[in-house]
Amino acid sequence: MNGYNQTPYRLGRRPGKQGPRCPPGNQGRVEKLATGKTDVMTRTKDTNRGTGVTTIKTNDGAQRLKITKDIFTVGTWNVQTLWTTGKLELLRNEMKRFRFDVVGISEVRWTGKGETPRGDFIWSAENTTHTKGVGLLLSTKAKKAMIGYNPINSRLISARFNATPFKITVIRVYAPTSASSEAEIEAFYDNIEKELSRTSKKDLIIITGDWNAKVGSDNTNWENTMGKYGYGDRNERGERLLEFAALHNFYICNTRFQQKPNRKWTWISPNGVHKNMIDLILIQKRWKSSVMNCRTFQSADISSDHSLVLCNIKLRLKQRQIKPQQNHRFEINQLKNQATKKLYQEKLNANLQRIIETDSIDEHATKIERAIEEALQTTITTTKRAKNPWISEQTLNLADEKRRVKQIKSTSTQNAKLYKDLCNRMRKSARQDKEKWIQDK
Repeated sequence: MNGYNQTPYRLGRRPGKQGPRCPPGNQGRVEKLATGKTDVMTRTKDTNRGTGVTTIKTNDGAQRLKITKDIFTVGTWNVQTLWTTGKLELLRNEMKRFRFDVVGISEVRWTGKGETPRGDFIWSAENTTHTKGVGLLLSTKAKKAMIGYNPINSRLISARFNATPFKITVIRVYAPTSASSEAEIEAFYDNIEKELSRTSKKDLIIITGDWNAKVGSDNTNWENTMGKYGYGDRNERGERLLEFAALHNFYICNTRFQQKPNRKWTWISPNGVHKNMIDLILIQKRWKSSVMNCRTFQSADISSDHSLVLCNIKLRLKQRQIKPQQNHRFEINQLKNQATKKLYQEKLNANLQRIIETDSIDEHATKIERAIEEALQTTITTTKRAKNPWISEQTLNLADEKRRVKQIKSTSTQNAKLYKDLCNRMRKSARQDKEKWIQDK
């Protein structure tokens, strides 16, 4: 995720009255010693802006390290679809412009469930139809800190992360639209409650998603569930969300801070007339004070009518000890040699005979897969996979131009047509890049 030359966006500090500034230069500080005497200690402070580590040196030569940037950034974004060529790669490229750890994605529209080979995206979707679907896009730091994940259905996925002072569980949701029945809505909330009941009570729980619910700006009688800085009016689905949040002691982070209107609303109608705040991030109420900021980024562009929302929380992820991913590929063409093929078959048969039948189909399948891999390892060689990105500079330039035009598309019909044309050109260019990459493999 790193390695991009542009400076990433960073959320601002929590608004509030700041204390008096210290005068510049080294400060003499009087410390009372255990003997009752006093001593003057001179301290110099040096902060590495890249790592956020502050080194404090005292006059006795001692050094202490103080971590100043223990920030966990979680987000939500309805991308409308990832079921087009190159859309995930474009999403990764777009998110390089922002500092994030975990971003929940709605309307993935893939099938099945799982994770990408790179391990930075996990998803849960329908088995056959390309509708709905949710996922989590992970930074390198979050990927290394992830303990595990649970793909529940096409509207719900959760993941658990190692962190300090407590482990973090992030639940991604995609609520039914306003056209759905009450039965679908209740089933949706029932599934969230089941997942909450399975989550450790010691975890810090964050629910991020497209709720398709408007909570409005009036927090009368809901002061413990939302702040007074919401957006627009409340609807019936918003009432249902507030009831759920109050019942399970959650707080809506989007409403906590005073922001400009365009940093509040998260969805805009195709004609640009209607704007709503329906993509929301919920955190347990007891962690409300750890939320540093939460806002919408209208500059983020993925050809969707929803906007990216990011929330900063004062926490620190801890890296797990994980086995490094094997970056190799078997040279299957070597099996065309009859002697090699015969040796492979003998090794495979010997490995399969050692497998004891079990009641678990999954366990049996895993053992067969391991037997095949071991037979291949002993008979043919491997080559290292190239990590060359398949998306071209031309496609990335079109994405940059599309992002620029997005900011002005509502000013005229001509700009709106230009934005639509750029979307089509970028999709076509990405499709051509993928075809060329497959042919060159």
